[in-house]
Amino acid sequence: MAFEPSLGRDARIGSWEDLAKGTFRVSVEKLEVREFESAATLVEISVLEAEELRDVYERWPTTVVEWIKSRGVLSRDVDRELERLTGLIGETAMDGIAAEWPQFLRAVDCAAELCRSRDSGAVNAIETARVIWLGIHDRAVDRLSGLIDIAVRMVGESSLGDLWNFLMDEWYPVHARYSLSHQAWSESAHQLMIAIVDGFHAHLAGPSRQGDIELIEEEHRIGFRFAPCGSGGRSVDRSITDGSPLAGPPYDFAVTTEPHDWAWNTRGICSYCVHCCLLNELIPIDRLGYPTRVIDPPTWPNDGSSVNACTWWVYKHPSLVPDSVYLRVGRSPVVRPDPE
Repeated sequence: MAFEPSLGRDARIGSWEDLAKGTFRVSVEKLEVREFESAATLVEISVLEAEELRDVYERWPTTVVEWIKSRGVLSRDVDRELERLTGLIGETAMDGIAAEWPQFLRAVDCAAELCRSRDSGAVNAIETARVIWLGIHDRAVDRLSGLIDIAVRMVGESSLGDLWNFLMDEWYPVHARYSLSHQAWSESAHQLMIAIVDGFHAHLAGPSRQGDIELIEEEHRIGFRFAPCGSGGRSVDRSITDGSPLAGPPYDFAVTTEPHDWAWNTRGICSYCVHCCLLNELIPIDRLGYPTRVIDPPTWPNDGSSVNACTWWVYKHPSLVPDSVYLRVGRSPVVRPDPE
C-alpha cells in the first residue's frame, strides 16, 4: 500500500497483473506465503476501496427520489412505486447501505486481527468479510437500480441522461485533470487505469465475485474486462443474480428502448450502465475533445449462454481513438487532438 495522489488516499501498489487480482484474493495469497502483515493490510484496504461506493449508494437513492418529485410526480405515486420496489428487493436493501456498513467494518477488523495474530481462522475470516461486503454491495446496487427504474417509469426514458448528469455533476470537473494542456497523457492514462482497478475491486467483478479483472493489451490500447461487472452486470447477467438479472422478470428494470447519445445510441443498455457512457465518453468528449475511457458495454436481452462482459479501454493517446467511438455518441471526430 502507498499513497495514491490521484485518489487522494492510500491504495494498493504492484504490477498491473497484481492489481488485476481482487483484493480479498490477494490477501489470502499473502497468508499462504506467511506474509501476515501484508494480508492484514490488504483486507483493510478493501474498506478504502469500498468507501466511495458506501458514499454514493447512500446519497444517490435519496437524490433520485427528490429528483423524481421535482419533475412533478406526486409523492403518493412515488410512495406506491417504492412499496412495489420493496416487495421486489426486500426491506434490508431498501434500508440502505449505511445500516449494513458497520457489519462489514467489524468483519474486516476481525480478519485483520486474525491475520496479524497468525490465527488459523484468518482465511475463513477474510472470506467472511468478502461475503458480507458482497451482500451489502449487491443489495445497494439493486436499490439504486430499482430507483432509477422508477425514474424512467414515472418521468420517462428520455430524461435518464439528465438524471445521471444531476447525480454526477460533482464528478465532472475532475475531467480537467486529464487535459493535454494540464499533464502528459501518460500520466492521465496511469491515473485512469489506477481508478479502474481500485473501483472494480470494490464492485467485486468477475464470475467468482472476487474483484478480478482481465487485462488485455493491444497495440494502441489497454483493456480491463469485467466478466461480469458486479454492478451494472446485475441487470444483464444470470450468473451473478441466481438466474434472475434485474432487466428480466420479476424485476423488469428499464433498459433503453430507443437510441440516445448518452447510451451509445444503442437499445438495450441498462439504465444503471448509462452513467458509464456519460462519465467516460460523452462528457469528456464535450469538455476535452476526447473520451477518457472507451467502453464496450453488455446489452439486454441476451441469450444467457455466456458471461456478459463489459470492457473498459484506455488508449495510449487520445489521437488513437477511432472515429466510431465519437460517432456512436453523436459527436464528430474532428474535435480529436492531433498525435504528439
